Amino acid sequence: MNNFKRKSIYLALAAGIGASGMAMAGGPGNGMYINADGTGQVLLYPYYTTRGGMDTYMSLVNTTGVAKAVKVRFIESRNSREVLDFNLYLSPYDMWTAAVVDTGTGAKVITADKSCTTPMIPAGGQAFVNYAYTGTVDNEDKIEPGNSDANGINIGGRDGESQSLDRTREGYIEVIEMGEIFGNDDILEALTHVDGVPDDCSKLQGLKYSDLYTKLYIDHPTGGLTGSASLVAPGSGTDFSYDPVAIDNFAWHNIWHQAGSIEPDLRHGRDRSLVFYNQQVVDTDWNGTGEYGNPDADKDSVNAVNALLMHRAVINEFVLDNVTLSGTDWVVTMPTKRYSVPIQDPNNSNHDSNHALPPFTSTFWENGACEPVQIEYYDREERTKVVGGFSPPPPGVNNALCWEANVITFNDSNILSSAHSVNISIAEGFQNGWVRMHFDDEGHQQASSNSNHTYYGLPVIGFMVQDFVNLNAAPGVMATYGGSFKHKYETCISGEVNQRYDSCHYAY
Repeated sequence: MNNFKRKSIYLALAAGIGASGMAMAGGPGNGMYINADGTGQVLLYPYYTTRGGMDTYMSLVNTTGVAKAVKVRFIESRNSREVLDFNLYLSPYDMWTAAVVDTGTGAKVITADKSCTTPMIPAGGQAFVNYAYTGTVDNEDKIEPGNSDANGINIGGRDGESQSLDRTREGYIEVIEMGEIFGNDDILEALTHVDGVPDDCSKLQGLKYSDLYTKLYIDHPTGGLTGSASLVAPGSGTDFSYDPVAIDNFAWHNIWHQAGSIEPDLRHGRDRSLVFYNQQVVDTDWNGTGEYGNPDADKDSVNAVNALLMHRAVINEFVLDNVTLSGTDWVVTMPTKRYSVPIQDPNNSNHDSNHALPPFTSTFWENGACEPVQIEYYDREERTKVVGGFSPPPPGVNNALCWEANVITFNDSNILSSAHSVNISIAEGFQNGWVRMHFDDEGHQQASSNSNHTYYGLPVIGFMVQDFVNLNAAPGVMATYGGSFKHKYETCISGEVNQRYDSCHYAY
């Protein structure tokens, strides 16, 4: 089946389920889904970095004719602690651009764009902060099953890793549409561009919850956001560009929060997911499947996002040619891990009962929260399969991904200069080929008893980067090249799907 037909069938099936699902839990309409067309209500950018002399450039586009309120959030890579967020107001057909650059001690966001943000970004940029992973955890609040603080989002303080601003130098970006703006001509005029500049951004500063439907009218989100990112190394002349993952139909009601609030986040969406699998749409109801099965918890939406991103394996290539001095790095990001992995300070008795929530299996402290993986790689002629491993291995674990945004480098290529990369040592004679990294630990699964569906693997996104050097280039000609390629995946869902029992289709 060609790609056009596959997309058409997917969207038609999704629309059909939506038409018949108006009374389902999670609000009007159908479930959230990955929009193959690249637009949506939520955009997940798998990686930003300022290491190794790199800057990260990002764009965010409103492709619709309606003004939108958007939350923009930057999250560090080790334990997904937030380092900055703000509200962004996009007029119809507006585009916002920014860059993440190094400060000498950490990172900051800079922009020359005139679109309204609250608070306003200073002319010299806004530095990222380390408030969410410094200080001490309140020992009076015992973290226990059913407590929404167990996911580590609402509790700040140290997490066993460095408290330095250096942690802000790499991470990932989350964009969430909070709603469409309508009804108040004063606000709409203020944020709409006149000769390239919004009329009056000051009218958006200081808006509070009490201003909803008096000064600010917000309707439900409708999607249409898209964007891009580029990891640019000016010194070498390389640019690794990628598109964010787009989740559509995420929320069915206004989820606007005033500036200064850490909300909304991925807990504020629907509790249904739609996943195209084995030539059909798997419609899963996650209502009441929140933390530790507590129906009063707020993780139903996160479970739905997990379902969209759950993969049993990640597949991509590597190039290590000696002639072109090629190198390869992978980015593997788990953007929902922070909602499922509490900290577990061994010196804090309040943490004794803490445990990770499915599909994750480890709690976080020094050296991260490590999830076991299995690795195999092939050369281009399929002559040999070699089972490989990471070096250096995490303490007490053979092969594992321990962070929220992980960088895997091949033969110490270190293209992205990550401070916490792991290395795959490729055997001699395997200069080029491909790798399957799979997540087959017994705990790597998430089930919905409502729909009798079980999803296997881990929720991951990301891409591969590789570089090349032309040693025969003419003097004075830039001779370094780079490219990025999104990951391919294997998905595994078992259970009753459209009145037939389905199961996994991969055997290693």
